[in-house]
Amino acid sequence: MFLQENGISLKKIFSTVFASGFAFLSFTGLAGSLSATYDPCCQDYCYQDPSYFDSCGCDMPDFVVYADFIYWQTDAEGLPFAAIIKIPEASNDPTKYTLLNPDCDLEPGFRIGLVIDLGCCNWDFYAQYTWLHPCLNNEKTIPFNSSESNMALIPLIQSPSDFTSDGINSARGEWDNNLNVLDFGFGRTFSINCCFDFRPHLGFKATWQDIKFKTTYVDIFTTTKSSTLTIREKIDFDGIGLRGGFDAAWRFSRCFSLVGGLAVSAVWSDLDIHRSDTYELVLGETVTQTVDLYRHHCVLIPVSELLLGLRYDTTICNCYDAFAFIGWENQVWWKLNRFIFTTDKGMEHGPHGNVTYQGLTVRAGFSY
Repeated sequence: MFLQENGISLKKIFSTVFASGFAFLSFTGLAGSLSATYDPCCQDYCYQDPSYFDSCGCDMPDFVVYADFIYWQTDAEGLPFAAIIKIPEASNDPTKYTLLNPDCDLEPGFRIGLVIDLGCCNWDFYAQYTWLHPCLNNEKTIPFNSSESNMALIPLIQSPSDFTSDGINSARGEWDNNLNVLDFGFGRTFSINCCFDFRPHLGFKATWQDIKFKTTYVDIFTTTKSSTLTIREKIDFDGIGLRGGFDAAWRFSRCFSLVGGLAVSAVWSDLDIHRSDTYELVLGETVTQTVDLYRHHCVLIPVSELLLGLRYDTTICNCYDAFAFIGWENQVWWKLNRFIFTTDKGMEHGPHGNVTYQGLTVRAGFSY
């Protein structure tokens, strides 16, 4: 009954599951056949075994350098700043509410990394820096003297009692974050067989972020009289914590590998939260009222990371390795949005929601 009401049929679900399963089994079968026909004893122009030594004087690469282009979608949860209320035409119909949140959006960024061979039992030191600056926004406007008499726009952060009883005319929410992350630590590669490598790693995750959330409400009384409430909030998040996980690579042909990874972190920080409200009344003169709120407390933010993709390896002159990678990456910063909200119930201090990043990761690198 629920599936039918929401436009979902069992036939559609079975078709989707069958198609996904068929595609997965087809890829697995193709990769398995390629892996079965691959003979590690044959000469391989796409791969150089780390223990291989020839007249070029090559050994395990001392350095691996790579650069990523990332194109990630950002979702900032727990930030409803206004509600659209649609008054029913009939008295027995329910009232419909639509919450306004900053919309998800895609933004480009980059990452650079370095892996140094320590020359002992496949141990290595790694470090990588990630930068991203996502900007999210959303807004709704109901014109003054609008014909939409059955619709109202209600602010959610500031108490609605500070405005007219009929709601406001405009609401806009803007969220942005200057994300800087540095991961570093140690890892060790275990070659399970000629086709599968497993690399656990343990280290630290350091971050410095400036998270901002700006909300603007406009209420129009007459053609010459209006009020604007601007709420500016900022979180200074500078922290460091343990990071651990593993990487794995399944080499199913001469040049191609299926690569994945998982990591979890616990980032500790002294969190600084600041809120400033400005109220502006326009009636031949401007009156500004500012409210400053500040909070400082310690937090422990969990972070989870997932990565899956396809990697191509090649060898130049049997001495230098080059590779390219394309995949999908996901990061969740749990309960990071901790802004100070004012509602009818009083002052509310976060956490309010997670911050999720996911999207395309394209990598190119070489070793020497």
